[in-house]
Amino acid sequence: MARNGRIPGNYSAPSRSVDSLGNVDSDFAKAFNEVQRVQTIRERAGPMQRFIPLTEYRRSLKVMDSFIEPFVQETLRFSPAELDEKEAKESTWLHSVAKFTRDRKVIRDQIVNILLAGRDTTAGTLSFLFKELSAHPDVYSKLREEILSKVGPRRAPTYEDIKSMPYLQHCLSETLRLYPAVPFNMRIALKDTTLPRGGGSDGHASIGVLEGTVIGYSALHLHCDPAQYPPVSEASPPVKQFSPERWEKWTPRPWQYIPFNGGPRICIGQQFALTEMGYTVVRILQRFGKMEKYWGPEDDMVASNIVLSPPHGVRVGFYEAGST
Repeated sequence: MARNGRIPGNYSAPSRSVDSLGNVDSDFAKAFNEVQRVQTIRERAGPMQRFIPLTEYRRSLKVMDSFIEPFVQETLRFSPAELDEKEAKESTWLHSVAKFTRDRKVIRDQIVNILLAGRDTTAGTLSFLFKELSAHPDVYSKLREEILSKVGPRRAPTYEDIKSMPYLQHCLSETLRLYPAVPFNMRIALKDTTLPRGGGSDGHASIGVLEGTVIGYSALHLHCDPAQYPPVSEASPPVKQFSPERWEKWTPRPWQYIPFNGGPRICIGQQFALTEMGYTVVRILQRFGKMEKYWGPEDDMVASNIVLSPPHGVRVGFYEAGST
């Protein structure tokens, strides 16, 4: 984000709206969600995935491909020399991918990867954050007070503004702790290795892992494991309680808090996502003085089709600052 509060980038690149904000039932949004749903079931089914019907899955893939194909064509129409010339003037992410490969499938897969990483993760996290804020008006008031003291009621925040608001960062961290965007994940062992725990009669001994073994893990369960936290106290609330204040005293150890994973495969969009969400929260709280909760116990659940999300949306009310 630039210092004047605008998000930098080249907007002359080919673009097309998926219309998911104006129409939640748009063809692309429905197809994208269906592909995620079935893919999640297939991954969890393991060797039983051969029995999962794929008719609607394949139809949805065709809908996605029809949306993505024009971007692939537009990108590949430039020769390597033309891409070098464009890079010197105004490079885009797609142009960089096309310089790396001319393989249509690789470019298509990279576009899908960006859509998945940039569309549902931030939307889901912001939904859970505003759900929690609607249930904790004291947190909402404290957060809004910090925002107004930093940027006032109208000025767009800069990157430096967003990073210098500790309570905003605590609210985002606490939301990602309780609702990690990718709650379940897996890795494949590239060589024979060991895990420090999981073996022996009590599960506390090391355990061997052969090359090619698929290891599943859950950030959702890890983040809610009481063993990973200090004993419950005034400074350390129960692990399943939403409390941004816990981050004032608690600093997670390495691999104890992994909403963006870690190591060589850590999410490369981590800072962009945090900045994007922080910017959105600031602009909304600048305008609205309070919010109310309109969701009930039946909505207090989560759904996971690769990305964690509220299954029924989040029903809340916003009141403009100064209104009764």
